[in-house]
Amino acid sequence: MGIQKTSLVDIVIDRIKNHILKNGLKPGDKFLSEKELVDQLQVSRTVVREALISLQSVGIVTIKPGGGVYIADTKLGSINTILKHHYETYGVKIKELVEIRKIIELGALRLIIEKQIDLNIGQLNDINESYYQTIIKKEDTKKYDRLFHQSLMKATDNETFYNFSEIINEYFSLVKIDLVQNEEALIQSYREHAEIIKSLSEHKLQQAQKVMTDHFEPIFTFINQMEEQS
Repeated sequence: MGIQKTSLVDIVIDRIKNHILKNGLKPGDKFLSEKELVDQLQVSRTVVREALISLQSVGIVTIKPGGGVYIADTKLGSINTILKHHYETYGVKIKELVEIRKIIELGALRLIIEKQIDLNIGQLNDINESYYQTIIKKEDTKKYDRLFHQSLMKATDNETFYNFSEIINEYFSLVKIDLVQNEEALIQSYREHAEIIKSLSEHKLQQAQKVMTDHFEPIFTFINQMEEQS
């Protein structure tokens, strides 16, 4: 019996990974072209293409249309693979995912204060003010809300912590949560952002964490309502 196409794709994926490791390729390095891979591995272009697409989906390579194949940032590729596989196989319990996000954000506040990091308060205030303007103009607030929380993660001065928080956020984005808040609730969120900034600037950890905990309450309330209706 001949090797099935799916098995060939898996073999090619493994050989590409080995080639990357053996040659010490780094993020940003240009990789072999599809034609070079076809010639080297003696498989069809279709198999090579499917292998590259699969590797791109887990963050190992980047395919640029008309520009070739490049090595992506592989540091967290294995975690991405695990999370993607888990989601596709088991789905996700939304409440558990939000609980993880809450723990991460509370931990970020602790790191910032314990490490006595000199926060860019002005930048955080500017982001929050932009958030406020989107509320007043009745525009989508998600961009600046996400930017505010990303800035807190970056402020921990811990690259691994930040990258892990981004992976959780990407995993979170796989779940469609249609939480619609009215203007009053959004204004309250803006005020909570401001209070978090103030608490961090004054090195008041308990106060900052209390406000962040309150900040998560609307989404927990929404999830509880969803569970009751299901």
